[in-house]
Amino acid sequence: MENLVGRTIGKYKISELLGRGAMAEVYKAYHERLDRHVAIKILHGHLAEGQDFLARFEREARAVAALRHPHIVQIYDSDVENGMYYMVMEFVDSGNLQARMAGLAGKGQYMPIAQVVSLVRQVSEALDYAHRRGILHRDVKPSNVLLDQFGDAHLADFGLARIVSSSYFTATGTLLGTPTYMSPEQGQGLELTPTSDIYSLGVIVYELLTGRAPFTADTPLSVIYKHIHNVLPAPRRLRPILPVEVDAVISRALAKDPRERYPTALEMAQALERALPIEAIATVDEAGSTAGSSISALPTVLMQDKTQKMPVAAEPPVQEHAAEAQSPAVTPVLEERVQESPTEAHRPHMRRWSRFLLVALAILGLIALAVLLFVNRGPISESECSTFEACMIQADDLRSQGNLVGYVDSVAMALDRVPANEHPATAFLWCDRADALKELGRVDESRENYHLCIEWTEGDPDLQWLRERGDESLNSLR
Repeated sequence: MENLVGRTIGKYKISELLGRGAMAEVYKAYHERLDRHVAIKILHGHLAEGQDFLARFEREARAVAALRHPHIVQIYDSDVENGMYYMVMEFVDSGNLQARMAGLAGKGQYMPIAQVVSLVRQVSEALDYAHRRGILHRDVKPSNVLLDQFGDAHLADFGLARIVSSSYFTATGTLLGTPTYMSPEQGQGLELTPTSDIYSLGVIVYELLTGRAPFTADTPLSVIYKHIHNVLPAPRRLRPILPVEVDAVISRALAKDPRERYPTALEMAQALERALPIEAIATVDEAGSTAGSSISALPTVLMQDKTQKMPVAAEPPVQEHAAEAQSPAVTPVLEERVQESPTEAHRPHMRRWSRFLLVALAILGLIALAVLLFVNRGPISESECSTFEACMIQADDLRSQGNLVGYVDSVAMALDRVPANEHPATAFLWCDRADALKELGRVDESRENYHLCIEWTEGDPDLQWLRERGDESLNSLR
């Protein structure tokens, strides 16, 4: 789509491009007669295909425009001009939650807990309001949570996913939506209920509190597969300072079975508030800096992701150190230590530390060598993953380490162990294995795996999107 800055659409003069996504481009515009700045979301042209698109667009736009809630972005207008379908909405001026989270991560910080609880309450109230009126959001994610100048949340893009939901994939095979925040049933193309939005909000809560999403992978299909099958990593494994009750709240919000989740978004928010009372909030926030808990300078607490560091203890503020150094009670001791010299009595102690350092370095060297050998080793032995779940865990680990050969072998063993009732899992795995083989340059094997992926989707309407994706990938190899 061409850049539309400077053009006029309807009554609105476009002044700035705010962002691009899989579904649309968003511009800032100005309505001169009303003296009002607005945001205009223009859908990508390839999504507006099909005879029923106009009717669906108008129907959903009317339904969303009828929503009136302080934490839902207001829809002012919708129309089509020169084949461009657009929606005009309230302009929220201070970015979105995704940018806020990225900014905190760049500084090695968490968002203060009180702010997390407040934002979750606001978004849950917005969802609850819409759900009671029969409207699902279908794409709850941080970039759709807009923030105003006061830090309050405004949920955007209600109904947009439904407007373009004739297919999960575009003509180029790009997944519409964000798999990181998709519920298991949405990832499988099943019928959705309000609990799907609650699951997506639960993923956001998990990420806000721990600094990372619960499921990540190199491909969208792998992320979707993890949401469907993998056990949720407990939040307290990533951030032990969190109260144990938080694990229970997030575990229920992210239950695989929609019936086991909270029945309403508001009930989930209330449960989170009970799990994080004022005293708990103070304890967690005091475990790091006043702007948000420090991530970068404190011990690693999770071996699963060796590059992610989370706080388990606080460093006292610099001002307190300065006051302590000037205290009469401790100054004589400090002066006495400065005057001491390394006499013979100290040298054995120093030698012991030197030996300890050498041993520690030797151990680290052995560990590094073992990791290097593991990453570069050949095919995986079948004895190393005796069950389907074990093979998938092994495959995920190998993929994250960049060992594609080991990943391909582990997935092959997982395919031999897929439970009989897990028909979709087989299709998912054949496609994922085909992707990896393609990346390795093993084109013939990749082609065979895509054929198998397509075969396993035959006769299953819920896997139509996966079949289309397999066909597209297969055609790219011809």
